[in-house]
Amino acid sequence: MSSKSKLIINCGATHVSASEFGVSAGRLVLESFQVQELKYDYSNQDEWLAELAATLKMMRVSGKATVIAPSMLLLTKTIKIPHVEEARRAEVIEFEAEKNIPYPIGEVSWDYEVISDDGVETEIFLTSMKSSAADEFCAALSRAGIIPESIEASSILDYNAWKYCGLENDVIIMNVGSRFTNLMIAREDGVFVRSIPVGGNSLTQAVADSLGRDFSTAEELKRGFFANAALSSSAGAEHFTNGANSVMRRIGVEIKRSIVNYRRTSRVAAPSKIYLCGRGSLIPGFAEFLAEDQKMSVEYFDALSNVSVSPRVNQQLLSDCAPQVSEIIGEAARMVMPGLMSVNLLPKHIVEETAFAKTRPLMIIGAAVLFAATLPPMFLFSKSVAQEEEAAKKFQSMMLPIEERAAEFKKNGETASSLETKINGLEGLAKSKSNWINLFIDIEKRLMEQKDVWLDNMRVHRTSKNGVQEYKLELTGRLLIRDFNPENPQEYDTKKAIDRITKLLNSFVSSEFLKSFENVRTDPSNPRILKFDFTLVVNPDKPI
Repeated sequence: MSSKSKLIINCGATHVSASEFGVSAGRLVLESFQVQELKYDYSNQDEWLAELAATLKMMRVSGKATVIAPSMLLLTKTIKIPHVEEARRAEVIEFEAEKNIPYPIGEVSWDYEVISDDGVETEIFLTSMKSSAADEFCAALSRAGIIPESIEASSILDYNAWKYCGLENDVIIMNVGSRFTNLMIAREDGVFVRSIPVGGNSLTQAVADSLGRDFSTAEELKRGFFANAALSSSAGAEHFTNGANSVMRRIGVEIKRSIVNYRRTSRVAAPSKIYLCGRGSLIPGFAEFLAEDQKMSVEYFDALSNVSVSPRVNQQLLSDCAPQVSEIIGEAARMVMPGLMSVNLLPKHIVEETAFAKTRPLMIIGAAVLFAATLPPMFLFSKSVAQEEEAAKKFQSMMLPIEERAAEFKKNGETASSLETKINGLEGLAKSKSNWINLFIDIEKRLMEQKDVWLDNMRVHRTSKNGVQEYKLELTGRLLIRDFNPENPQEYDTKKAIDRITKLLNSFVSSEFLKSFENVRTDPSNPRILKFDFTLVVNPDKPI
């Protein structure tokens, strides 16, 4: 028997599956599995949510679950940021997310996962979903009786399955779905991820255009044709084979483009093998085409190779759906390998509501215990109330002269406090004037020590936090990179520019007038002149 269980709902564009996993002896156990086709016009995405909710309700699946969102709802991107300490990483990533997500950051539900960090740059997998779409998605799941504990991005889960199955490094894992093909190049220290807008629906649309039929009819004809090998030589077969060849060629071109981008950014060896998964990968001749087109071996990804299957699972159904289970295996693998990748797109307000709901029973019990504990003291207290009221009246008559004297003392104290504030302000003004002069002398000295640095602009920001004045200097300037060779710009070494900026910042914060720096930005568009801007936090003991 497994020690724990987890319900995973995989919401695809054309089907939905519900799987329950357990763990036994450190190995995944598939305890139940069911899948249903979604019956709607696949060319109209607006119908998807309603059909998804209706199908889940029909499947009688309910309760808390981890939900996998399809690529059609997601925007994914791999970005690189300068290496920073762990405490500042989230701040830098949020800044980069605002630049790379084509919507206001407040209108999306987003998350990230660190792919790799070589000490100079950190590679980040960034994914997002519009908040309105995430809320509608959760509402549809709720109508079916599903309580989502997290919404995982399908784009990254095949990497977890690759890790769990222990496959070799430097391979392509390609999951061909109905609307998108998720392509990733997996290596031991990271992964390259890309979503390609080509899939099974592309073949259906090609057939529809060739036959002059609507999308739904073309989808039905396509499934019938490829399910019956005898039809491959029938009249009209070219409509289907030509469409299949067109889709395979498009995917082949995108694979080559992805490999070029991967090698340009990662500077590592090219992948040597392709693993296929997803129902769209079952197009007859697809594996053979890719092997010839890409000049590498191609296999189908057996994601169930390291999974025990309960006798209660329909073995024929599982065998038929084997190409489609890699994503759910990748999510379930986190039960036995906690360090695997995960991005949770569950809206924050739902996370907060769920956390509060978990504490609500304890709060009710605590309130009841507290109320019961107050009953005996309240009974005893009521007896002495009358006596205390009489004593209070006598005491109040004695307090009147004292209260008048206290009011006079308070007024005098306020006057004294006001005068003290004015005196302190004059003293601070005198100190800040001296500090200004010394600060400029100190900054000039450090710029001369660093050499080849110009300041274009400096602004002062004064704020008050918890009654304490805080001063910040915003500096904008330029830095000359002397060893840049314009005859051979490929030799440009970004590490040297980073080292120069880091050395300049460390020089500033070693000053007695400055405490730290923040919001560092650089513009390397001109390799010889590196533009920069950053903020210096002034030592509060040396106000300006």
